[in-house]
Amino acid sequence: MKRVLIFLFAIVLCAACSNTTLTATTPPLTATAIPLAETIAPTNTRAQHTATPIPPTATEIPPTATNIPPSATATPPPAATNIAAAPTLAPIAQLSAQTRAGWEEFVASIAAEEPARAQARVDELWKDLVNKRRVPLALNDGAIFLYKGDAASVAFRGDFSFWQLGKGIEGARVGQTDLWYGVANFPRDSRTEYEIVLNGSRAIRDPANPKQHKGGFGYNSIFAMPDFRVTDFSTPRQEIPHGALSDWIRIDSKAWSAPINYRVYTPPNYDALEKLPVLYVTDGNDYSDPEMGGTQTIIDNLIADEKIVPLIAVFIDARNPNNLKDNQREIQFLARPEDFAGFITSELVPTIDAQYRTNATREGRTLLGVSYGGAFTTYAGLRFQDVFGNLAIYSPAYWVFQSQVAAGAPRMSAFVEKALATRGTPLKIFLSAGISGWDVGDMQPWAKRFRERGDAVELYPFREGHSWSAWSGFTDEMLEYFFKK
Repeated sequence: MKRVLIFLFAIVLCAACSNTTLTATTPPLTATAIPLAETIAPTNTRAQHTATPIPPTATEIPPTATNIPPSATATPPPAATNIAAAPTLAPIAQLSAQTRAGWEEFVASIAAEEPARAQARVDELWKDLVNKRRVPLALNDGAIFLYKGDAASVAFRGDFSFWQLGKGIEGARVGQTDLWYGVANFPRDSRTEYEIVLNGSRAIRDPANPKQHKGGFGYNSIFAMPDFRVTDFSTPRQEIPHGALSDWIRIDSKAWSAPINYRVYTPPNYDALEKLPVLYVTDGNDYSDPEMGGTQTIIDNLIADEKIVPLIAVFIDARNPNNLKDNQREIQFLARPEDFAGFITSELVPTIDAQYRTNATREGRTLLGVSYGGAFTTYAGLRFQDVFGNLAIYSPAYWVFQSQVAAGAPRMSAFVEKALATRGTPLKIFLSAGISGWDVGDMQPWAKRFRERGDAVELYPFREGHSWSAWSGFTDEMLEYFFKK
């Protein structure tokens, strides 16, 4: 059973950059939480697995986030600049108060009504909520997920519940009407991706909520609490100069013993520029997708606003060039990390330096990775400190260092432990993590270990889960950290 649970957890996390969310614990919920059955059919949910599976092996470490006790102090996230706050809570006439108690009082009053009158009141409330775009319903002390329609059962799951692997929020029917609800105790400054599960098997986006974000398996609904703030530079702006993004370029790698694709972003006015810093992006197929990472658009906007200097970005495709449905990120990051790191450092970097106007120094190069890619970026950066002087580490799956989830994980772990115990060439590191219980765990102890090694660390805690809406949303902070003008 332990092997099965570890493998299921690994499947969810390894697809993270293809839009998988994991957490360490489930946040407190006021509605009864139910384990979503293993029979739930994965439709648009992020835990669908399309990449090459890695055979599980036994481990004595539970697949949570990190077992290192917290000790360091987190760096507060920068203040938001260009995204308006959620709208002020508008009065909903039938609620006595904008609280969970007010909601439960409404539910109780509906249950006491004659059925036709109860349905009429529900219809009136629903129309009001939809018109005000308040589905889900943010309250002063929590949130109410809602679904209106015929169903035998309704549940809600998302970043806050390990998606399929954790406990979702069980929906309750409002009296004998067709309105279902689930109560969540979310922080007022949080945002989550989520979906609705009907009849225990059908997962859908919220039809009453137009806000969504693309992931590797489709789109998920997004819900932000009233105090959530984020800077977002991922929307294209027609009035500014734009850089150029190449088509996919195939390189036949000796280190990898197979071809790998990459594409290159060059900034506006590129031909007049020299010695440009270079950002190397793993999972580059997702980061360069305008609806997932949108990194090239974020760079364009930050350059136009004079927040960063012009730079080159190299997006490394995680997919098999001969079969784009075959995502090989687990093999790249976990099974054969030495070979993949060798490809980047001994083949790709020299190729880019030879063909583009780069700052061909370690200080001019940054390596970016998320989830499994974050663990890989940590390993590759520590191993090749002469190549990369900067590491951008998003929601790193450091739990793999304490497991036998893949052949390369113990080797990476041994190297990382030795490197962290040895004072080496200092690195500049951007290290991120989401809400405890929604993401990979507390990164403060890791920040402390890096700092003790002599590295400069920006610890960026964000108020979301393990999802693309989060990673895209704070990429501007990462870019300003490394490339501020």
